[in-house]
Amino acid sequence: MMNIPVSTNPHLLQSTVLQLHLNALHSDMTDMRCEVALQQKHWHLQQQQLQQDNRVLSLALLQAGALNSNSQAQLKQLTHDSQCDALTQTLNRNIMLDRIGHAISLATRQHHQFALLFIDLDNFKPVNDQHGHAAGDAALQQVSQRLTAAIRDSDAVSRHGGDEFLLLLNNINHRSDAISFSSKLCTILAQPYLIDGGSISLSASIGIALFPEHGNSPQSLISYADAAMYQAKQAGGGRVC
Repeated sequence: MMNIPVSTNPHLLQSTVLQLHLNALHSDMTDMRCEVALQQKHWHLQQQQLQQDNRVLSLALLQAGALNSNSQAQLKQLTHDSQCDALTQTLNRNIMLDRIGHAISLATRQHHQFALLFIDLDNFKPVNDQHGHAAGDAALQQVSQRLTAAIRDSDAVSRHGGDEFLLLLNNINHRSDAISFSSKLCTILAQPYLIDGGSISLSASIGIALFPEHGNSPQSLISYADAAMYQAKQAGGGRVC
């Protein structure tokens, strides 16, 4: 077996040991740089994933907000459709009965009166016969618009059926207030109606019922106002009874 001579020069030994330490440090630093590079790459990937997750979350929130807004709009539309007459967009019969019932309860507690108007268009059938049902529908829509524009926020108007309307006039002070308002309505409803590029003329007969004088339930008030309206119609129409 061959023996390899080992230098006993202390400077050489010291230099060799120092070189070995430097090599080890260089190796450690290389490992550290690799580890840092790996950590940076991992952090960068995490940031990319976080940004992607944020984009997905933001998109999901936007979609959820849009769905919520759409659902609320649909619910509002469904609520409106369930409460209103499809043609005239006034309250339907059932909702109007509820409003009259509520008005009775409120007027009873607060000891005031209100008026219920039964409005019927005079000679409306010839409009459908001569101009068609589309023209009749257009006239009814204009009637409802005029009635709606004439009332306060606390009042209500509904299509009772055909060319008949109910108008709830809340919290009036005197009988004369209801009569004066109804007379103005007759004038408003007698203005020409535009249909198919032309115009037609209509009039309205209006019957008035007062709470509590003429009834203490929705149906009794409607019946009284209906009877009063027929008296106005039999007297020639275009007037208040």
